Amino acid sequence: MPIFRRSARLPDAVAAHLPKGDRPLAFAAMTNGSYAVVVRDALIVVGEDGLGQRTAWHEIENGSWDGETRTFTITWADRERPDQPLVLESDEVEVFTSTLRERVQSSVVHHETVEVGGTRVRAIVRRREDGSLYSQVTAFGPLPRGEEADREIDALERRVREAVGLTG
Repeated sequence: MPIFRRSARLPDAVAAHLPKGDRPLAFAAMTNGSYAVVVRDALIVVGEDGLGQRTAWHEIENGSWDGETRTFTITWADRERPDQPLVLESDEVEVFTSTLRERVQSSVVHHETVEVGGTRVRAIVRRREDGSLYSQVTAFGPLPRGEEADREIDALERRVREAVGLTG
């Protein structure tokens, strides 16, 4: 029985440790015996020993798949946090990865990207699990120092916040 089809079920000993109300949308068995489980509001890592991790979608920037090593790597929205590899048992991950991507994207309310001194800068408004909104600015490279760059970045964040009705 393929483990990545929506009709597949988590083993009962694993499903018993899911937080109440978290219904699996997709899951993938990991080589360490745990499962990576996509639920409506979070990514859960769980095994027969219990809940290992529950991460809300707004905390995840994106994920990437390396088929050679069967590793799905999570990049966090908080760039200070190191990437997290999930080594999976199978390379049949289409349902898992597409469902995970859809859930991460569901937390994105609005975004805009600009160039500041030759560096791509993105401002994004995301929705937390409780429905509240927050903004985050990410630079994808070194930023120039100075008041002009600071003004451009502040204006970018202000635009995305105002676009969704956030003030302050």
